[in-house]
Amino acid sequence: MNEIQLLNMLRDEVPDQPDLRAEEHRLLAEIRADSSTPRRPVRLMPRLRWGLALAGAGALAAAAVTVTQLGGADGPGNGPPAVRPPSAAAVLEKAALVAAKSAAIEIRPDQWYYVKESQDLEILPTFELWIRMDGSREAIREADGKLKISNGEKGSTNPAKTQGEVESFPDDPDALLEHFRNLPYERAALSICAPDCPAESEKDTKAFEAIGWYLKYGPMISPEKAAAMYRALAKIPQVTIEENATDGDGRTGVGVVLDLGTAGKGYYILDPGDYHYIGVKVVNDAGTFAMSVLASGIVDKPGQVP
Repeated sequence: MNEIQLLNMLRDEVPDQPDLRAEEHRLLAEIRADSSTPRRPVRLMPRLRWGLALAGAGALAAAAVTVTQLGGADGPGNGPPAVRPPSAAAVLEKAALVAAKSAAIEIRPDQWYYVKESQDLEILPTFELWIRMDGSREAIREADGKLKISNGEKGSTNPAKTQGEVESFPDDPDALLEHFRNLPYERAALSICAPDCPAESEKDTKAFEAIGWYLKYGPMISPEKAAAMYRALAKIPQVTIEENATDGDGRTGVGVVLDLGTAGKGYYILDPGDYHYIGVKVVNDAGTFAMSVLASGIVDKPGQVP
């Protein structure tokens, strides 16, 4: 048996208070012994998997000390090592890198932005909407399945306006966060706590809500702007990551959370594969409210889906 094969068998419990020097000599002797006699593998802590970085017995012994010192609350060696949740900075930087590497698409003014969305309303709890990119027309699929086409909305949901706003954003995350904190208008799919947000959190809450508002329009946002928004989001104090968060339709994803204590908690749910936005959720004293993006894209005509 060679060294790699033996080390791959090392698992389960680390002995309490091991004699590290004696353990090192014993392991080296066992590895180097040229004998066909079957050996009983040394066992380390369950679920601990050692890679090729522990190619020497000395490194293994040092790791044993680390594992022993990371015991549970009842004392060294009496429990698995504590697992820290991933940091917002690490997760959102990964999301930014994925976004930055995605392919940019050219969008014509005569194309349409399509979104299928669910919401907490009895009327059209799930709806499909098409908006022409120049903002001139929009269409919605009614309850009977027919398309209703009308003039475009000129306010905040006008895609031409939204696209222009996004393209004007600074690429620097710090400058972008400052821009969102001082927006002269509100952008929020769901408000976390308005009109009773904690005074010291108002600007950060505005920035958090606005970033989610724009990320929802993913298909029309360029890779570099999406990456900048993820990085700006990571710079908001009190933003944390909740693994296996669920959106309003029960889908599991990466939860980006702004916790305002008794005022409420806001979530953006990101797809666990490529980190694109799939929904928003707010939990406060009034209950839980959610909106989920079930599908979106750029198409050539109303009624068409990506």
